[in-house]
Amino acid sequence: MKMPELLAPVGSMEHLRIAINAGASSVYLSGKNYGARKFAENFTLDEIHEAVKLSHLHNVRVYVTVNTLIRQSELKSVLNYLNELYAIGVDAVLIQDLGLIELINKYIPKLKIHASTQLTCENQRKIDYLESKNVKRVVLPREMRKEEIENLKTNMELEIFAHGALCYSYSGQCLMSSFKGGRSGNRGTCAQPCRQLYKLHNRKDYYLSPKDLCLYDELKEISKLNIKCIKIEGRMRSKEYLAVVISEYRKALNKLKSNKTSKSENLNLVFNRGFTKGQFAHSYQRSIRPGHLGLKIGKVIGVENSQIAIKINDNISTIPQKGDGLLFIKKSNDYGMEISQNPTITTLNHFNKNKFKQIKDLTRPNKVLIIKKVRQNKKNRFNLENSDVYLTKRNSLSKLVKEIENKKSSFIKSKLILTFSLKNKYPHLKGRLTLANHKEITSEVTGSVKFETPLKRNVTGETIKKQLSKLDNYPFQITQINMNYDGSLFIPIKEINKIRRELLNSLEEEIHNLYENKKEKINYKQSQIIRTHEISLSYYTNNLDDLELIDGVKRVYLEIPPKSSINYMVTFLKKALEITYTKDYELIWKWPDIAHDDLIKSLSKVKGILNKMGYPLKIMSNDFKAEYGPYSMNITNTQTINSLNDYELITLSPELRKKDYEDIIKDCEDNSKIELLVQGPIELMKTRYGFKEKIDNANLTDNQNNHYPIKYSLTGEELIIFNSKDLSLIDEIEYLASIGYVNFSIDGRFKNKDYIKMIDLYKDALNANVKNKKILRNITKGNY
Repeated sequence: MKMPELLAPVGSMEHLRIAINAGASSVYLSGKNYGARKFAENFTLDEIHEAVKLSHLHNVRVYVTVNTLIRQSELKSVLNYLNELYAIGVDAVLIQDLGLIELINKYIPKLKIHASTQLTCENQRKIDYLESKNVKRVVLPREMRKEEIENLKTNMELEIFAHGALCYSYSGQCLMSSFKGGRSGNRGTCAQPCRQLYKLHNRKDYYLSPKDLCLYDELKEISKLNIKCIKIEGRMRSKEYLAVVISEYRKALNKLKSNKTSKSENLNLVFNRGFTKGQFAHSYQRSIRPGHLGLKIGKVIGVENSQIAIKINDNISTIPQKGDGLLFIKKSNDYGMEISQNPTITTLNHFNKNKFKQIKDLTRPNKVLIIKKVRQNKKNRFNLENSDVYLTKRNSLSKLVKEIENKKSSFIKSKLILTFSLKNKYPHLKGRLTLANHKEITSEVTGSVKFETPLKRNVTGETIKKQLSKLDNYPFQITQINMNYDGSLFIPIKEINKIRRELLNSLEEEIHNLYENKKEKINYKQSQIIRTHEISLSYYTNNLDDLELIDGVKRVYLEIPPKSSINYMVTFLKKALEITYTKDYELIWKWPDIAHDDLIKSLSKVKGILNKMGYPLKIMSNDFKAEYGPYSMNITNTQTINSLNDYELITLSPELRKKDYEDIIKDCEDNSKIELLVQGPIELMKTRYGFKEKIDNANLTDNQNNHYPIKYSLTGEELIIFNSKDLSLIDEIEYLASIGYVNFSIDGRFKNKDYIKMIDLYKDALNANVKNKKILRNITKGNY
């Protein structure tokens, strides 16, 4: 049984100290830029340096998130920033951008790379690619199931999220905030539109807001897997959340070493939207409210004479007290209050007999909590009868947090051996410190005041040993003190204290020096530029009938309709190839953007069958083993384009602005290798969580009455939520062609045959001769 590393989120220096004291093995934090939590307090470079020093002193590793997509104009500055992090001695950087991985390998090869969950690495093919790129660890998607993780084969370390908020969409595959409000999750500014109410089939609910992840009860199962690290989410959460969650998981992991299991109600008392084990255990529930829910303790069984009687669930051991906060929920309504007076705890039997006798044994079943009702706001007509009751605030937790804040400890202490001797009658102290990574540091100091023959009394060896045992809050453990002194001489005790402090300071400095590095010399250069002027159009479809009608394009990307078997896929593609045999365009098979290994096996089998039948097909896929790359690869700079040299053509991210398109084409080595989506619906979310409700031809509707179509993926397991408006760059295409873009695509999936007219419309636009703009309805330029 292997105990995983416990990785804590850190948004400030105060949070860092709490994480260390609470028992974190490692922490992750961000600078002021390039991190996926732009609105956290975050750290300056000087603060990161201090954080690294403090953490390493406590044997805690520091990972810095540089996990946003990098714009072309940022490449040089982010590379210099990474060089600063390398010099500071961070243990690794978390990266989303593929181009950044390429730059680190080229210019700062000793800097360890961890692949962010934003890279959506859900299958073995992606794992293999990242391993070939010198990535040391991959943070798996939260949507991975236990058996899928178990089947992965890699020398990279695997990290999973174990606790905290869940996104409805696969991380890195969500454009909802970007297109709905101009704030990109891939750029660290997500506005969380998933936490809002939406309407489906005329019923409002938090359809896109999952409960929070909690794998606390799965720690034993996790320890059996090849998982190196469990990650706690929450860089923007409170210090109470951090202290409680990290300390509870640390205690549980420590107990697990002795094969003991743990139970925690404290986890529910800090921010949560209710808990789920998520896809790890094939479960999913949506939250019932966007804010904190708390610990469900029971149900209201009576409201009378300004008193509320709550039947406490028998499995609950945390009993509310004066000053604690309660939340009453019934259907979609809720009401919160604080307990103003000491409550009475009685039995259900006593309550039924109208006797409110206080009981002493709080472990007995059938308890009833009786509290004084706080006067409700006159506008709030919430009926408390039969409502579910949640404990949302626990005053006594603040004491626990204070204890952790003042603890000044660490999960693993360095082992220190001291050797005291005399050197020409001067006190001499040598220290050998063994760190958690098994590296050894030695240092020695000699005092400036000699030992003398005592006039009155001598200083014994035991006295010196006692002084040397004082560690001045250093997180070391003295395992041995060797004394080469007979105890017959005298020296002021302050001189012993002085050399002890000097040695400890020296050892601390040596720890810092062990991790710090010299900056690498970076000479960032662009390669030679090649240009083509031949303009071409591509068209996406998932309809065989369209293939007969499509004309005037160079490529057609064909996606197989949802819920298809292997036999159906073979028949569908065979028929498609027969239809297009005499066509002038090339047919390319588009694989789903999310493809777990079971699906990859099926797709590969279909491809193999077609090859044997003499029907070879090129593939569009984001798994690094295809000829064409979809926009789900999140390409935002030329370094990423260059790194994917096996691809013939790659579609740029639709999150880019006009300025970004200009910067990329100016520096792009080969303009024939990139394509822009200029027309069609944008996939805002790809999810594995689904809906309980039927969603065939359904739309989600937000509070502005925008309608977001929902479609099944190929397997029917994942869902895709499309934007309410089609992207349309019809007014920009002539300009884009003039600056050097030559490949443009139109997405006609899930559209009727009339959408094919867009091909002629865009051909006319490229010739500055648009005739029929009336077919363009409900459109947006998106981020452009």
